[in-house]
Parts: sequence; C-alpha cells; structure tokens
Amino acid sequence: MDSFGRLAPYYDELMSVVPYRMWVGYFLLLLSQLDVRPRSILDVCCGTGTMCEMLHQEGFEMTGIDLSPHMIEVARQKAARKGYPIRYETMDACTFELGRTFGAALSFFDSLNNILDPERFLQALRRVHAHLEPGGAFVFDLNTAYAFEQRLFDQRNLRPSARLRYDWVGDYDPQTRVITVHMTFWKDGEEFREVHRQRAYTDDEVRSMLEEAGFVDVRGYTSYTLDPIRRKSDRVHYAAVKPF
Repeated sequence: MDSFGRLAPYYDELMSVVPYRMWVGYFLLLLSQLDVRPRSILDVCCGTGTMCEMLHQEGFEMTGIDLSPHMIEVARQKAARKGYPIRYETMDACTFELGRTFGAALSFFDSLNNILDPERFLQALRRVHAHLEPGGAFVFDLNTAYAFEQRLFDQRNLRPSARLRYDWVGDYDPQTRVITVHMTFWKDGEEFREVHRQRAYTDDEVRSMLEEAGFVDVRGYTSYTLDPIRRKSDRVHYAAVKPF
C-alpha cells in the first residue's frame, strides 16, 4: 500500500495534538548545544511541511523533501496559501540531490525509522552530510526497540464525535527489530487502510553510521531533554556536526 497516500489530506488533522512548537524549540536548543547558527535549513522527510513553516516563521530559509508526492503536494498548497517561499521536492532521503548545501538539517517524528535497510540508512546519512555546509549540524529522532516492545504504536480513537477515527495495531518482530503497523481510518463514512513499517536501530549502530558518514561530535539524548539515552528511552534524538 502507498504509505502516506490516502492519509495525506488528513495528516494535519491527525497530527493536530502534536506539539510542533515545542519540537521547534527543542531543535533550536540542540543546535545551540553544538554552537551551530544556520541561516538555511533542510527538513528531511518533511511531510506536510508544518516544521518547515514554523522554522520559516523563525526567520530561516527552508527546504523540505519527502518520498510521498501526496504529502509534498499538501505542503506546497499550504505554503502557497500563506505566501511562504519554501521549496518542497519529492525525493528519497537515501538518494536525494538538491544541488546546494544548508547550515543545518533535521528529520523529526521518527521518519528515519521508516528506512528498514541499514545500508540505506547509512546512505541517507551520507546524503544529508553531503548537503550540509562545513560546520553544519543534523538533528533527528528515532523510535527505539523499547517503544516497539511497549506497543506504543497500538493506538485508537473511535469516538463517534471524532472527525477522523482510527485504529492502529503494531506487530513487532524482535529478531529483525521491524514493526508492521496496520492502520485503519474512517473519515466521513469512508474507510481506508495503510500499512507502515519501521525498524529500530541501536545506539551503537546509529553512532557508528554517523561516524562512517563523516559526522563528528555525535550526541544522543532522551528525547526533549538533555539527558543521555537510557535503556527505557522510547524516543531518542541525535545531533551531529559536519566538520570544517
């Protein structure tokens, strides 16, 4: 099934409870920890562009890429309505080429977990590295195996008053560290389904791949804090720098 295809028109409605403003503040905090002050920022796996818009409002020049043409179309429509000069492109995080560099890059909401092949995960890190200016930073988050083990993807909202109802059930394989999430949605009497898959990466794997991709000063945090990663961290953030 086309992940984020049928869902794209309703994605912002589904994510209406997400604290995007806090995410923006946390992203900027992690940049400050690295003493990185970008003017231009790349959002890798930008979805419908909400983070791009908020960072544009903070004065940054924004570009977003996403594999889903449906999500990119929604992002472009939103930016056009608001008159925001944000560039959006439908591109694969593992192979993209934009022909320019940026002062920083981000990828939030566990987008990189959707890359199931470790070699392609490394390729994505290399592509981001190639698109950063010397001294630029990449900040991204990941779901952990602990999150999958705790069935945090099992979610539902079946209230009759809900504009978008949904029922998600995750099937986790601890051998492959891949979770398959079966999603059923109901909107205006119509039912549609999507299947999303994510892979959990260990802290050692992520750090090793970041270093192999050319990053330095790699830092890992329990998400939305400056605390180190712990065994029971269900979401983690990494920040790393492209050396001069």
